[in-house]
Amino acid sequence: MEQIDAVNLVANHVHRWRLRDRSGTLPAGRIVLTVTEDENQWWRFECRSEGDMHYITGTEWSRFVQPRIDARITLYAQQEGENFHRMEVIMGRN
Repeated sequence: MEQIDAVNLVANHVHRWRLRDRSGTLPAGRIVLTVTEDENQWWRFECRSEGDMHYITGTEWSRFVQPRIDARITLYAQQEGENFHRMEVIMGRN
């Protein structure tokens, strides 16, 4: 899986995650990212681009982040034949 970006979540990420698309696979403009960690639970995050940066925001993003403060998340590019992104979540030790 090709990594888009990774971050250690802190309180200010509740509002947005500013990321650099290291894979070059996210389209420009405004999109909705369908994301899963295990294909059992799904999220739909608002994403917009400004130059070479992308921002993930919105109510669902905020609800996702709040219980995961101190976790390390990695967002991966879509795989061939899939219409969603995978995310790895490693919970912090606190």
